[in-house]
Amino acid sequence: MSRVLVIDDSPMLVELTVRALTAAGYQAVGAQDLATLDQKLAEGPFSLIIMDVNMPEMFGDDVVEYLRRHKKVTATLVLYSDIPEAELAAKTKASGADGYILKSGGLEAVLGGVMQLIGAPALGVPAAVPASIASPAAPSPTPAAAPAAPKTVAGGARKPRILIVDDSEMTARIIEADLVTKGFEVHVADTADKATKIILKKQTRPDLVLLDVRMPNVNGEQFCRFIKSNSLFKGIKVLLCSGENVEELQRICREAGADGYIPKDAVMSNLVAKELMPAGGE
Repeated sequence: MSRVLVIDDSPMLVELTVRALTAAGYQAVGAQDLATLDQKLAEGPFSLIIMDVNMPEMFGDDVVEYLRRHKKVTATLVLYSDIPEAELAAKTKASGADGYILKSGGLEAVLGGVMQLIGAPALGVPAAVPASIASPAAPSPTPAAAPAAPKTVAGGARKPRILIVDDSEMTARIIEADLVTKGFEVHVADTADKATKIILKKQTRPDLVLLDVRMPNVNGEQFCRFIKSNSLFKGIKVLLCSGENVEELQRICREAGADGYIPKDAVMSNLVAKELMPAGGE
């Protein structure tokens, strides 16, 4: 079985990429730093190593030289980044890497690139995946209204489940309280990494993600791309909830593949107005 090593300082990106490659039939593992990288290399040879370019303690193009000269690695080495393609191509050539994959292409680009470079896995070959590093244009989503209250379901079926991802605890809790009163099951995460753990578990996997755009480390735009490009999460709707202007929200929706957006100021003002409305008032 072809072995693939994924190197990225984001636990979420490593986990999602490893899961996608494993589901496709590859033997994939991840590393987030040099210490873990050395440990994984000691466990046996790899057919392909995918390296993020920008990481806190090292640059992917420097790691290529480290692996070739000092570790005598013969695996196919690929750079992986969301920097401009021209810059990534230049780094690939200068470092002697065997190729590159753009993060903007999502998991489909990773799978396609892996198949192109080392071939499909010998067992459990999935349906063909385009070996393109460009992300297909997504249809323009339309502004979405806040989720409607769920209908009563007979037979003890679970409530519709919503995940709120926002680094502002106050904002998340206010929205959570409102949704709970409407009958939804609600989970809250303040980072993409925490949100990923919730999504990966079937017991907590949401029907809809209400996603803030501006968050530390992995932002909402990146997280939306990974949800939408992962077949494990097929069927999950993503609504962006942000203070960005409408034009910027529309752009992010279109490029990240979100299902719609809700301006955060509109959400908060509606909730505040409802709290201030006197009982029985008009």
